[in-house]
Amino acid sequence: MPSSAYRKLLEALECMGIAPLPSTTVVDLGACPGGWTGAIRRYFDCRVIAIDRSALDPVLMRDDRVSFAAGDAFAFEPPPNSDTWMISDIICYPERTTELLSKWCGKRLARVMIVTMKFQGNEPDFGELHRAMKLVKEYPGYKCRVKHFFNNKNEVTFMVWSDDRTSILELDRNSVGTPMYSII
Repeated sequence: MPSSAYRKLLEALECMGIAPLPSTTVVDLGACPGGWTGAIRRYFDCRVIAIDRSALDPVLMRDDRVSFAAGDAFAFEPPPNSDTWMISDIICYPERTTELLSKWCGKRLARVMIVTMKFQGNEPDFGELHRAMKLVKEYPGYKCRVKHFFNNKNEVTFMVWSDDRTSILELDRNSVGTPMYSII
């Protein structure tokens, strides 16, 4: 059974209605143990650059379409490529997530980003959440949607995309999963 992290990513892609093409490079920041990397490989056959201080699951470490780099996910910048996506489910303070989104949007390092913002305690940090949303929208050419998915615990998922829709697969409804209940 896939992990809840795996399901969060698929739910975000379904919500956005888009998916990476096999030619897309997807950067997975904070990739260990590899749930999101595995989902991208399984469903979309993309090349993945996985960044973490710890190694991925051995199956993913042997995958010839996964490049693992041990290091700080916040310091990593991908090689120049117009068809890069970034995904991240890093456990960090909300302010670090805002910094990460600012860096990647400001330098236009990816066309699509799916990033979770995790909160401490029982309540979301609405101030930081709104600050991050406003910041992303201030970068020309990016749009942002934030949603609390079924598999999110005390966190939300940022879905960020650029106006450039080339090399993006438009998904049919329920293409990366099936509805739990039939639609009546």
